Amino acid sequence: MRLARLFASWVEASDRFELAAPVPFSVVCFRLRANRDDVAHARVLDAVNASGEVFLSHTKLDGRYVLRLAIGNLQTAESHVARAWELLNSAASAL
Repeated sequence: MRLARLFASWVEASDRFELAAPVPFSVVCFRLRANRDDVAHARVLDAVNASGEVFLSHTKLDGRYVLRLAIGNLQTAESHVARAWELLNSAASAL
């Protein structure tokens, strides 16, 4: 849960992303701030997942496309979460 809260803090501090739900456990739901188009979110998700380094999922909350980072493996390190954040920012900046 510490890593999820850390990731959530990066999202909260970001000009590019925003949290879409509270983070009580190990799942972080977040969205792009400026572009609320579902296609843009799907592009970011596909680009990150295509890297083969991390796997994110998505859902809809209140009818809005939301990206999800779930940290469930006990072997996950802060460096893994930081790499996911780097990939997300890179994919979002390419939009």
